[in-house]
Order: sequence, then structure tokens, then C-alpha cells
Amino acid sequence: MIFRQIALSLFACIMVAACSEDAPQSQDINQTDLQAVDPAAPAEILAWSDLLPDRDLEALEALSEGRADPSLLSQLGQQSTIEGQYGTFNVVEDLDGLVVRMPGYILPLDFSENSSAREFLLLPYHGACVHTPPPPPNQIVYLRSPELIRFNSLWEPVWVEGRMELERVDTDLAATAYSMVVRSVEPYQTR
Repeated sequence: MIFRQIALSLFACIMVAACSEDAPQSQDINQTDLQAVDPAAPAEILAWSDLLPDRDLEALEALSEGRADPSLLSQLGQQSTIEGQYGTFNVVEDLDGLVVRMPGYILPLDFSENSSAREFLLLPYHGACVHTPPPPPNQIVYLRSPELIRFNSLWEPVWVEGRMELERVDTDLAATAYSMVVRSVEPYQTR
């Protein structure tokens, strides 16, 4: 597990470029078409490394431990149209349709009144996409909610629960390999 965290940190540090400073434009998704997440379904807790397929994780671990030639990084090279976003759209197929609970930071894409939104990016670390290059597509989750989600602060971590989907979504800030229909967003606390 510690190797996964180190590998992800190393990968994030390797990325050298800036996010687009244009206003975010998310896909036009009709929120009324979203199928609600079963409120009684148990949620499986996921770590960010759980979103990486084994081959991507093994490559990152080998790079971080110095066991691989740096040219291995080309396997994880840029496949997004977003400037500075490196990484792949490789996903873990078993996550499709699974109800999950993940920690992270939210970045609203469609501001509404009273600090609320329906579309967000869920990011693994604070400042991703705003002050640093975006994480790899398979390390960002596009969130959408049938109801407005209120947020108090973008600087505080949250827990997000919902149904994970394998879906590429392109926004002006980042491309994602996963999306989630949100069931709940709450402040981060350990259980």
C-alpha cells in the first residue's frame, strides 16, 4: 500500500505543465436522466491507488523504486487532449457499477447560487488542476448529482459516496477516465 502512495506521489511530481486557466466547461449532461444510487447499498471504501489497473501500478512502483528504465514512463504518456495532463485512461473494469466511498477534494464545474453545484471533479490532492497540472485521467473522477450539492470550502477534504462508472469525460480543466453518480458528499472524518 505504501508503494502505491509513493508511486502516485512520484507520478504527480513528474508531471510538468500547467492547467488551462479558461473557465471550466463540463459535458452537457441532463441531470434529470441520472439514475439515483440505492440509498441502502453498502459502499466499498476505495483508495486512489485502487483506480489504477495492475499494469499501471506496477510500472509506477518500478519507476519509483528505480527498478525500471525511465523510458517506461512513455507507457504512461500523454493520452489526453488537456495540455499538461499525462497518464492513461486505463481503468479497473471491476469498479463499473460499484457503490463506493472515496476521500478527496472537490472542484465544482457548474457553480450555482449559495455555494452549490451539480457537477464536480473529485481530485486526489488539494490544488490539482488549479495550481498544478491535472492528475492522470484514471486518477480523477467526474461527479454528477441529480440534486445540488452544497459545499463550504474547496480547501477541505471530503468523503464522496456514489455509483462508479467507467466513462471518459472531457472538461476544460481535465479529462477523466471515471465518473460517479453522487449519493452523498460529507466532510472528511476518519471512522
